Amino acid sequence: MALSMLQKLKNKWAAETRDEEKLAAHLRLVRAVAIFAGSVVLMRNFGDLMAV
Repeated sequence: MALSMLQKLKNKWAAETRDEEKLAAHLRLVRAVAIFAGSVVLMRNFGDLMAV
């Protein structure tokens, strides 16, 4: 019997989060995105103070 879409998503989530290498890669990606977003917010708020 075919798996339901919800079950497929649950299986995909489990495969992505339980594998140590994939989890480490995802965490590196999340950290990079957070640093980028933080730098954008910082420059938009305080960029005029950094101008010479």
